[in-house]
Amino acid sequence: MDLDQVIGRAAGLTSNAGAALLGRLQHVRLPGVGTASAKDDPATAARRWRAVTVLAEPDRLADLPSPLAALGDRVETRVTPAPGDKGTELAARFRGPATDDDIGRLRQALREAKQLVEVGEVLRMDPRPHGERPDTPGGRLLDGAVAASRREGLL
Repeated sequence: MDLDQVIGRAAGLTSNAGAALLGRLQHVRLPGVGTASAKDDPATAARRWRAVTVLAEPDRLADLPSPLAALGDRVETRVTPAPGDKGTELAARFRGPATDDDIGRLRQALREAKQLVEVGEVLRMDPRPHGERPDTPGGRLLDGAVAASRREGLL
């Protein structure tokens, strides 16, 4: 067996071993480390910090933007420099129990606060600048998806 074959076989074995190890490690879960809030129980998910990175200096966020301020004392906020001098991290979480709708409102408020600070306005899809769309099943489906995306941030 020549050297190229030995190297090829060794590379194949290490690749298979690495894939097997990765497959096992994907199911290892440390609480609160690198996990989505969707996997947490509701009480833990409500206490999780949600954050956006804003392209602004921290002093521009001394007064909370109106979407976050509207949530009042129910939320706790923190403003810290973002890693790598990439702006400012604006984070918020609920002080007490929160429902899924509350968490959706918090996520929406964070996105809107980011837009207000960076652009000066909250960008909207509605009203449509091109007028009304005919009332079709596809149009109703799209309108429903757009309405749901405001809370989750996904379309």
